[in-house]
Amino acid sequence: MKLKSSIIAILALSSMSFAGGDIGGVTTFENNDIQAAEVEAVEPEPIIEEAAPVVAEPAPEPAPQPEPEPAPKVEPKKPEPVVEKPSAMVGPYVGGALSALGTRTDDRVNLFSDEDNQDRQIGITGVLGYNFMEYLGAELRAVMGVAKDKDNKRKQVGLYLKPQYPIKDIGLNIYGLLGYAKSNMSDACKLTGTNNGFSYGAGVDYGVTENISVFTDVVNHLKDDDTNSQWGANFGVKYNF
Repeated sequence: MKLKSSIIAILALSSMSFAGGDIGGVTTFENNDIQAAEVEAVEPEPIIEEAAPVVAEPAPEPAPQPEPEPAPKVEPKKPEPVVEKPSAMVGPYVGGALSALGTRTDDRVNLFSDEDNQDRQIGITGVLGYNFMEYLGAELRAVMGVAKDKDNKRKQVGLYLKPQYPIKDIGLNIYGLLGYAKSNMSDACKLTGTNNGFSYGAGVDYGVTENISVFTDVVNHLKDDDTNSQWGANFGVKYNF
């Protein structure tokens, strides 16, 4: 019976060998190879770490600054108005002057010292004038000499055209006098009587205020071939209306 059982066992093992079975089981090396294959076959999915959202920190509030003091208000300097000095105003005017008068047989009259063949007096001149425009006016002048001898007082009246040139920046007016005069002769030159003739002169006046000006001029009151030469130097004041 035991022999029969042994024979059956041997046959069974032989059949398993021919069938390709492995009666020895799986070895340790084979187990390791199988595990490595499984690890290589199944690759782990990469782990993607999500970045944490960046939260911007709020900017710090600026510290309160003290309000700047307002700058002092500086008003722009207004340009000073240009005031033209008065000169040669258009319209009527009157004036008066202290006059040095001289009469001589030639034109070399010395109005400030006595000489031979010359009569010299102090006089007063009255002026009535009218400026038609800045550059042209007219004057009526009357002269009265002052002398110890009442019969030797110099008298003269003249009407003049007055061309003029005002210099407004300095208030000065340069003028000339061209006209006709009637004058008496001085006994000192032995040519007495009344004579008429051409008269001329030149001078300047200066505007002190809007209405008042001072003037000075020299005038040849009368000079003809048959008469003495009569000169006058004047310094006076005018009032413009």
